[in-house]
Amino acid sequence: MNQNSSLTSSGMMMGNGSGGFGFDQFSSNFSIKTKQIESINKMLSLKSESSSSSNKVTSGWQEVWKVLIFDTHCSNIIAPILTKGALRNQGVTLYLPLHSDRQPIQDVPAIYFVLPTSDNIKRIAEDCKNKLYDNIYLNFASKLSNQLMEELATLTIQSDSVSMISKVYDQFLNFISLENDLFVLNNPRDSYLSFNDTTIKDVQAQENIDQVVDSLFSVLVTLGVVPIIRAPKNSAAEMIALALEKRISTTLQSSGGSNVFSNMNEMGSQLSSFYRPVLILLDRNVDLSVCLHHPWTYQALVHDVLNMSLNQVRIDVTQNGQTSKKTYGLDSSSDSFWASNTGAAFSSVAGEIKSQINEYYQQMEKLQQITDIKIDDSEDFDNNNNKKSNENKTKGLGNLVQEMDEKKRLIDIHTNLATDLTKNIRDRQIDCFFAMEESIITRSLTDKKELHSLITSPIVGETGGRGTLEDKIRLLIIYFLSTKNIPQSEMDQYEEALTKMGADLSTLDFFKKTKAFNESLTAIANVNQSSTQSSNTASGKIGGFMQMMTSVTGYQGVESFTNFFQQGVRALLPKSKDLFVTRIVESIMDLKNTLDADYLYLDPKIQNKSNVPKRTTPFKEAIVFTVGGGNYVEYQNLQDFSKKHNKKIIYGSNELLTSKEFLNQIKNLNKN
Repeated sequence: MNQNSSLTSSGMMMGNGSGGFGFDQFSSNFSIKTKQIESINKMLSLKSESSSSSNKVTSGWQEVWKVLIFDTHCSNIIAPILTKGALRNQGVTLYLPLHSDRQPIQDVPAIYFVLPTSDNIKRIAEDCKNKLYDNIYLNFASKLSNQLMEELATLTIQSDSVSMISKVYDQFLNFISLENDLFVLNNPRDSYLSFNDTTIKDVQAQENIDQVVDSLFSVLVTLGVVPIIRAPKNSAAEMIALALEKRISTTLQSSGGSNVFSNMNEMGSQLSSFYRPVLILLDRNVDLSVCLHHPWTYQALVHDVLNMSLNQVRIDVTQNGQTSKKTYGLDSSSDSFWASNTGAAFSSVAGEIKSQINEYYQQMEKLQQITDIKIDDSEDFDNNNNKKSNENKTKGLGNLVQEMDEKKRLIDIHTNLATDLTKNIRDRQIDCFFAMEESIITRSLTDKKELHSLITSPIVGETGGRGTLEDKIRLLIIYFLSTKNIPQSEMDQYEEALTKMGADLSTLDFFKKTKAFNESLTAIANVNQSSTQSSNTASGKIGGFMQMMTSVTGYQGVESFTNFFQQGVRALLPKSKDLFVTRIVESIMDLKNTLDADYLYLDPKIQNKSNVPKRTTPFKEAIVFTVGGGNYVEYQNLQDFSKKHNKKIIYGSNELLTSKEFLNQIKNLNKN
């Protein structure tokens, strides 16, 4: 935590909570989640403040025990990245919501982590007045305005409690990290609707832009980078890019502004110029079909089918004939199976589960050997040889038991997830919809009868049912967006069939009335069309998969899971392709100059905006942000590209949308 602070008129100490990160380490540690955890851990550590107060110091591994107070907004920031155990390791013994009834706790400092709002300021002042804690360290997720600072000062001075506040920090942590290379904003949902509603008032439109700018500024400060900014002209992304560049430039020009982004010496500054990433802001309309495509990779399916949110998913689990709801947290840093298989085709995940089960049984056998200690009554217990033999057998037993328990926990989680996914795939025939959409998008559609059947057949639950109404509408819209010159009679036939089933076709009407898709095609017309081989491939046929799974015995969850898979789920492989967003990113990072006429080039470090020198070497690192919602399919496609081309890409958006959420926003947009 940066301890350089200045004294305000209220007598409170104001500081910047985000420490700087040297660019000599930047290229090898381009991780938004890691950096955010580092910043939060610094925020939670009070060692430097406590070192001068011997009565605050406790013995042991933590100098200070403390209380953490947060609002709902900041609770969402902490939840995906810090467990209860991680908080305890930082000496946090109690964590409580700001707007709750809290009792006084004496001789304990309190760390507040909240958004700077008037309601929060009033509640903090009330806590100071009531002297709930020994002293208070205020940490705001984004910059505290002068107006709110003065309001806090006035309220605490009136109650003679200003001394309760030890320090005030702007932490610049106003975003949510989901993976090392994935983040979302912590703002209200309906982002596509917010940025495409033509009836929205100017004040609300500006507020939407300001929220994105504030969060992106936090991302850049946390990473410790000042990037080159690229954005398409005449779009919401352009307005955000210009506002963000202005804020960064203003900060850099202010006294000590450069320290907001880094604590580098001259050599570090020179390295930063070489390692600067590019921030690519894109409008969601650049590719709408990807928001509707049925996914086939593990993480994307868990999100789209099981509604994963903030790395947590809640599903029905049946054990001993009883069904109950269970919530699972999916964290790549602690779940090795999840980390290894998030981008894998679902048909290959089962094989990985089988491998984990085999390892589990091997550990069971090893444990049995270790614990199989027999003692003959006729032997002398004091025999040193027997003692040593038994000690060797029991050595490491505790560690092995812990490893087994953790492995079984992960097996249970992913078996239950795979079972639920397979049931949905089987019932809705998601594999058939995925295969058809792949053929449409890759211009390889040959089976029009299958397309007709998927759209016009009854819905799931009825005789001959195939998919839900939502599945059918998604397929039809993708077909409409991706195919030129569809005969009107063919569209009429599909629409008539869906209307008879009770479908609401207002989402299709929206795409018919707008030119968003045609504009997105124009925007990427000059992008290099080179395709790459997707890394999300699975080997083997369904028969081999079933044979492999059914060879595992004694694990009821897997037997149930294989029974589901025996219903005919396809072992499909995603086609080799780069999505539109990936092609744009490739063109910008490799300086192919195919988009220069249509994309802004901004450098916040250059004050003369009329003469901004262009970069001459390709970018190795990029932050890609889609304005109006993102999805896991796009995220995984970018990661496949980055791994193949030895680049590092962080993907972010206002929110990660399931197809259902996206269609609902389109429906509401069509009403306006």
